[in-house]
Amino acid sequence: MAREKSTAALVAPRKERRSNEQRRQESDKRLLDAGLRLVAQKGAVGATLADIGVAAGFSRSLPLERFGSKLQFLVALVDRTEQWFNQWAFADLQGKEGLDGLTARIEAHLASATASWDATSALFLLYFESLTVVPELRPKVAAVGQDYRLALRDLIRQGQERGEIRADVDPDVEATALFGAIRGTIAQWLFEPTTIDLRRVARALAESTRRSLAADPGDRPAAARHVRTRAGRKAKP
Repeated sequence: MAREKSTAALVAPRKERRSNEQRRQESDKRLLDAGLRLVAQKGAVGATLADIGVAAGFSRSLPLERFGSKLQFLVALVDRTEQWFNQWAFADLQGKEGLDGLTARIEAHLASATASWDATSALFLLYFESLTVVPELRPKVAAVGQDYRLALRDLIRQGQERGEIRADVDPDVEATALFGAIRGTIAQWLFEPTTIDLRRVARALAESTRRSLAADPGDRPAAARHVRTRAGRKAKP
């Protein structure tokens, strides 16, 4: 009997801790959801932590208690939005590599912007405001952009190694140009959502990228050998 009581005494705190953690996660999600909506409407400067707490159904002070500062709240908001984009946009890209993977990623990235107006507009407002009124957010925004750009670069390199993409293409330069086109197209769509068919533009950009980068079928083995040779030279001390 004493052992049963001891076991019950151990289990109860564990359940309580799990319950507290779940409640905290749920309340944080509500705070970030409310922040997303308000930033999409007012921008980072216009959306105060107090307003976010009230909009989420909590006290005006809870966002500050949870996140410590407005900057940390905005960083968490970028993280959550990017996580959502990555899960929604790139979930179906598993197994797609090289040139096919590159064009699929371009289409998926652009198409994902239409899935949530609040998420897309809030994220881009944070991008823009990091250049002006919230410069402290700029390193986070730059890191996000770098991750997207490097993903494109790696697919280009992979396509070159497979002989699918021309060997004379500079992966870093091309990835920067492509990411600029993706981000610029989404920004343009945010200004003109009723006149720009983003999915159609996504297909057009993917197809033009394929035409621009694809190696001639007859040159593919030579292109792959050239890339491997160039990579081997760079690897030598």
